[in-house]
Amino acid sequence: MRSLRFLAFALLATTAAWSLPVLPIVFQDELASQNPADVIGNPDLFDIDNLKLVSLNSNTLQVDIRFNFGGGTALTPFNIAGFAPTLSVGDLFLRTPSTTYAFILNGHDGLATNGLYRISGTQAARDVLGNPAGSYRPDAQVWASPTGAQLLTNGSASVSTVNNVSTFLRATLFIQLNNTIISDLDNGFSLYFAAATCGNDEITGNVPATGVPEPGTWALLGAGLISLGLLRRR
Repeated sequence: MRSLRFLAFALLATTAAWSLPVLPIVFQDELASQNPADVIGNPDLFDIDNLKLVSLNSNTLQVDIRFNFGGGTALTPFNIAGFAPTLSVGDLFLRTPSTTYAFILNGHDGLATNGLYRISGTQAARDVLGNPAGSYRPDAQVWASPTGAQLLTNGSASVSTVNNVSTFLRATLFIQLNNTIISDLDNGFSLYFAAATCGNDEITGNVPATGVPEPGTWALLGAGLISLGLLRRR
């Protein structure tokens, strides 16, 4: 009976465990494979190479993004000659069937840098830039909307250059997830990131649910094992 009880409690303890496919998972720039000239404008300023879900340790999800950004390692907003709006780095979106989360790489509209938010809406490039004339992707969803946004956790990030080029970057994000968020992500989610608020290059990915039993199922199984143990003792 003691071994049955131990197994039941072990099952209950896995309620918030990550049950999605084993990390790392790498998403390549799918637009580049379809069209080598997928970047509108200067690829030194916008190009995305890949996004990697690296690991989940102690509820901290590490995400690495290899991309080019005109503002350098500080992710400073920048301007392009002949294109009026100032361009900023995009937000990272994680979308489950029920919720959209946004990790803010550089604060805007009152949303904090490195904050993970539950959001109710997004802003397209045309909304952020004021719908200017010029070559950009106006419908790209580049920023979280501050309206109804709820800060869930605070993470951190480090950004370094690649090959000593000031605009060639590798950003390593450390996103804090609580048990509720992990349980939600276990239902499967899509991700999206635009290098800059013009949407001139973007990357998408999809992480499907694995079919692992839901937390409620684990709890019922654990309770059943405990009951069996009690009956055996009697």
